[in-house]
Amino acid sequence: KRIAEYVSELVKDGDTIQMGIGRTTEPLVRLGFLDNKRDLGFHSEATPPGIISLVKKGIINGMRKTINPGKVVVTSIGGGSREEMAWVNNNPLFELRDSDYVTDIRVIAAHDNMVAINSAISIDLTGQACAESIGPRIMGGAGGQIPFVFGAYLSKGGRSIHVIPSTAQGGTVSRIIALLPEGSVVTTQRNVVDCVVTEYGIARLKGKTIRQRTQELISVAHPDFREEL
Repeated sequence: KRIAEYVSELVKDGDTIQMGIGRTTEPLVRLGFLDNKRDLGFHSEATPPGIISLVKKGIINGMRKTINPGKVVVTSIGGGSREEMAWVNNNPLFELRDSDYVTDIRVIAAHDNMVAINSAISIDLTGQACAESIGPRIMGGAGGQIPFVFGAYLSKGGRSIHVIPSTAQGGTVSRIIALLPEGSVVTTQRNVVDCVVTEYGIARLKGKTIRQRTQELISVAHPDFREEL
């Protein structure tokens, strides 16, 4: 809930949203982070739970999208009730496109005010985001995170957001760490990571020195681990 509130602060009326799949990203819609926004666009691989409802309410209408105005552009539809899925069927508001198009960095960047929202397993103090492994143990793939982060970086007015709980294993392990464990996959490079959100706030990393990034990330780490970091 707290992460949803902080992410909501970073989203403006008229933005076009992408949301990655994951335990931290998918609940955000139903926790209301977009409820008070207007004229949002949606360009993403999938529709997390709650997105179809926001289209029905007119919160997502694509009116201000730079390309494909008035369209919800995705590669697949899901996360909806039976009634919602029936409403989507043959609905001209929705346009399903191949992933070659949806995840093309050039297409993503062509959207002004593109906001990419993705998750990570851990982030080191320089801003390297690992979303695929714990050390060498592979937990999943990168999905569309890489093209959407770069596309948002290149978008006029664009932003990318990594959401991550501050701890794991019942609060015994910090997800913000000094160094990624040996064998960890760096999904998103530190030089393009923009905002990192935990339940303790927003770390703004874009354009900052390593020392400044470190300070920003420590400020959103769990208080039990800040001194150690």
